[in-house]
Amino acid sequence: MAQWLLDFEAQMSKHYDTPDEFLSAIGYMIAGSALANRVYVMSPDELTTNLYAILVSPPGWFHKSSPLRAGVRMLKKILTNGEFLPTNASSESIGKLIAISMNGGPRGHGVMVYDEFRTFLTHIRKEYAANIGTLVVERFERGMDLQFARKKEGKVDVDTVPGGYIVSFVASTTTPWLLESMKGSDVTGGFLSRFLLVESHEKTRSHALPRPIDQNRMDALGQGLENIRNSYTHSQFFFRQDAARLYRQLYRAIEKGAMTHGHPEYPSLVSRAPTYVKKIALLNAALEQRDTNLILPEDVEGAAELVVRSIKSCETLIDEAVAGDGVYAKALFRVRKVLSSKGRMPKRDLLRTMHMRIRDLEEILESLREQGHVKYEKDGKQEIVIWSS
Repeated sequence: MAQWLLDFEAQMSKHYDTPDEFLSAIGYMIAGSALANRVYVMSPDELTTNLYAILVSPPGWFHKSSPLRAGVRMLKKILTNGEFLPTNASSESIGKLIAISMNGGPRGHGVMVYDEFRTFLTHIRKEYAANIGTLVVERFERGMDLQFARKKEGKVDVDTVPGGYIVSFVASTTTPWLLESMKGSDVTGGFLSRFLLVESHEKTRSHALPRPIDQNRMDALGQGLENIRNSYTHSQFFFRQDAARLYRQLYRAIEKGAMTHGHPEYPSLVSRAPTYVKKIALLNAALEQRDTNLILPEDVEGAAELVVRSIKSCETLIDEAVAGDGVYAKALFRVRKVLSSKGRMPKRDLLRTMHMRIRDLEEILESLREQGHVKYEKDGKQEIVIWSS
């Protein structure tokens, strides 16, 4: 791990009982946001250091939001005000803020911070903010221009987010809430796979009466990060040959683990783990400020440590969803069990058997269809669902 990250974690641990896993993830997110658009690697397209992180834990005594807010206060002294996107804005206002912040330039970056992940999900389910969810899904990496159509005074206006704009995102939540709220479309649609899930169940330390924040030390950390940021403009990094070999080994291991897990949603949930290895390895290399812009094996190893931890969090999340009271998980397994035993079934009969809303059944069937488990055929006016695995 780069020295700046070690210093950040050491300083924060003096004041917060937050688990080390969370402090490390917050440090990576803060540093990644600071260096986004300043450094990149081509693999195959341009990747930079913006991250999406969710801190997940059971309800408990240790803090997640407090150290996150402290880190964001540091970041606000480094980035411009226009890079911080408001948490309760409309799609229209977000589009205008992005246009202003880019000022016609080829690249832009926005930071979204939520104390609670549920606040974000509740917000984007409102009609006036629905396109913000699409923005988060599409702007994990650069891409084509993103256009949002909206009705206004009897006509349709179009807001455009340029392809060079990317987003950094961080939020926290509790494990029970995430389990209850997780839907199949969130997984198979690529929404949750964009997030680095970092889970912890226990305190690393205990501070009955935490000491006040040492603002001078925090300012020094912020200044150090700003100095690193200012040492790069748009600098390309490259994997050294031995680092590339190590990455390929990790890729194969991640792919094998995903395909042999057994749960049909799991491969989708960890599909971007290899991308995160590249992003975090790039970030590690940039923070080291070496004489050459090379990503070394130790940079990849440091990235793998965090990403493997996230993969284990995904495994835990899936296992708890299966064993626990997750509404979607239970419904998914009931539908799979019924269809696999029947082989084929009219959709209306399946709906009666499942005793669920048609919208929820449609979502589960679409998830299974995308994975190749079910297909449809017409029998007169009836739609027949066929189990094809």
